[in-house]
Amino acid sequence: MNEAAGFIEAEGFVPIFDAIDAMVKATNVTVCGTMRLGGGLVAVALTGELAAVEEATEIGEETARAVSGRPVSSIIFASPSEPVAAIAQNPALVDG
Repeated sequence: MNEAAGFIEAEGFVPIFDAIDAMVKATNVTVCGTMRLGGGLVAVALTGELAAVEEATEIGEETARAVSGRPVSSIIFASPSEPVAAIAQNPALVDG
């Protein structure tokens, strides 16, 4: 996989849905899906070129934080390993 992978984690689906909306409107990334992590945490997985994933993640984090007023976490993998790439492409693998 020559694409970067990014994940954003927030409390609840509403901040994640707002983040997804903002990210896809502003950047050229692919949203691969969401996953419930337990304890009310929800994550979204996205892929694309590294610069686009970096920009999208920043936009998504800011949007989710503004909506929820709660902490939001993210991580970007510039060159994800096979297991991380598999999770990014199919978030249902870890859906709680």
